[in-house]
Amino acid sequence: MTDQPISVAIPDGYNAIPLHDVVTHSDVTHAIGAGARTDRVSFLSAITTLVESLVVNGTRYCGIGAHLLPDGNPLYSCLTVTVVDTVGGPRNPRLVLSDLVRSRSADGTLGLSALVETDTHPVLFTEKVGSALPNQSPGSQAPAVYQLQAVVPSQDGNSLVAIEFSTPDSERGTACRKMISDMARSVKFGPQVTSSLNL
Repeated sequence: MTDQPISVAIPDGYNAIPLHDVVTHSDVTHAIGAGARTDRVSFLSAITTLVESLVVNGTRYCGIGAHLLPDGNPLYSCLTVTVVDTVGGPRNPRLVLSDLVRSRSADGTLGLSALVETDTHPVLFTEKVGSALPNQSPGSQAPAVYQLQAVVPSQDGNSLVAIEFSTPDSERGTACRKMISDMARSVKFGPQVTSSLNL
């Protein structure tokens, strides 16, 4: 985790999940029902644990979205923005991305990847279809999840911003490639005053 300030444009259509004090957040309480339910406490505990683990790992934003695609049907997705420090100190941001490709290739988590030079900075795009439950029992079938990630290094190579888009609609998820590309291009490191979400 890092204190590196960033700004990034969050697309319309996303509702942020509170990353701090989930239990007292009225929207979450309303979503699971205000009435007394025996599973309410365990649900809130599970959500709190999940959100705390996201924050510990550098997540600055998590949102759930619905977007109407040209076919007239909505696409539901989850979006996270995470900021982490890199290992090794200042260096060329392209070398940072190259090392990331090598390490993911070695451990089999790379997926389909492309290193792209945008008009603002280099970006590593990775997409794959994975399982919603990676540690499932033999014989069980978990739904497929389309995942698209854009990783943006800081100019000094000291920090990385990872934008992660996931949807259970594995066939139509590719329609959001431009949206994630635009987000990656909007990333700025350091304190700025912009109309974007400052994280």
